[in-house]
Amino acid sequence: MSRGDRWLLLLALGLAAVGLIMVYSSSAVLGITRYQDPNHFLSRQTIRILLGVVVLAACAKARLRWLEQAAPWFLGGAVGLLAVLEVAGHVSHGAERWLRLGFLNIQPTDLARLATVVFLAWWLKRSPPATRSFLPAIGPPLAVTGAVAGLILLQPNLSSAALLGLTGILMVFLSGARIRHLAIPVAAAAATVVLALVTHPYMMGRVQTFVGTWFGGAIDPHGSGWQLDQSLIAIGSGGWLGRGLGGGLQKYLFLPEAHTDFIFSIVGEETGFLGATVVLGLIALLLWRGMRAAARAGDPFGYLLAGGLTLQIGLYAVANLMVATGLAPTTGLPLPFVSYGGSALLVNMAAAGLLYRVSAENGAREALARQRWREAS
Repeated sequence: MSRGDRWLLLLALGLAAVGLIMVYSSSAVLGITRYQDPNHFLSRQTIRILLGVVVLAACAKARLRWLEQAAPWFLGGAVGLLAVLEVAGHVSHGAERWLRLGFLNIQPTDLARLATVVFLAWWLKRSPPATRSFLPAIGPPLAVTGAVAGLILLQPNLSSAALLGLTGILMVFLSGARIRHLAIPVAAAAATVVLALVTHPYMMGRVQTFVGTWFGGAIDPHGSGWQLDQSLIAIGSGGWLGRGLGGGLQKYLFLPEAHTDFIFSIVGEETGFLGATVVLGLIALLLWRGMRAAARAGDPFGYLLAGGLTLQIGLYAVANLMVATGLAPTTGLPLPFVSYGGSALLVNMAAAGLLYRVSAENGAREALARQRWREAS
């Protein structure tokens, strides 16, 4: 592990540490109110981070060749869990997204998005779009991506399905597909999103609230715009340096889901512009190092795997931040590494470990090349 990019590990762990602090600060009041325990969410997040460290270390040492060979089976298992979810899933906030396995709750969507990236890297290495005509080039990988996204959409979970579809399209582009070939899949994805909105009134309500906020001239602070209004109050009241850790007011049950979807709002309120900028900087650094690992990869599978995982983390981060700042409708997506959660945190830790593994193989290859050069000279 000595040749890998340690920044990938340090940044993932650093963001998780920041998240642990902010989860406790944002959830203590909710823990007392709901469970009579201010440490309820803190203790669970601590256990999840410890598990995440184990997953991070395991993926950092994993053999990419083994992962490549197991890619179809990995995707098959994830799709199986999504199918089981339709029969035995747990409904939360109107969506069927959880499988309860005793003391452990699993969100198969997170596992499926990781498995899809691994599968696409496997497929596109063997069938690069640049060497094929339109339909054989992009049809099979995007059909698989669309099928997985469709199972996620059935929960219903439009935001995760849309981001998975976008990740698939971007990975096909990274593999060398022509831009004009991607126009049809993009149009089909957009039409699917519109259809989902039309057939799910609560999703359409969120979009209408967003559009009304920006083009109607005002937020409805006592109705559908409550979350956004409270989120903007939290961020705006933080000023340059914030109210101080633990000094925020919106977590006193004013801002719903303060420890999950809107944790960035609490970061802005309690640490101010400075703290929010630090969090954004850490995320940006992680994305940069991830794309650096992809760019330096000598194997197409490693290149596509690192690129896909980095894009996925970045898309989730951008979506969460846009929701918190009112630039997108409410989606329910967590801020990677920072928000309270189990499955999402473990999958992101696995992604960071795999990014490190790709960078380590890059370093090993470069070290071998330098050694051969010295021997030749």
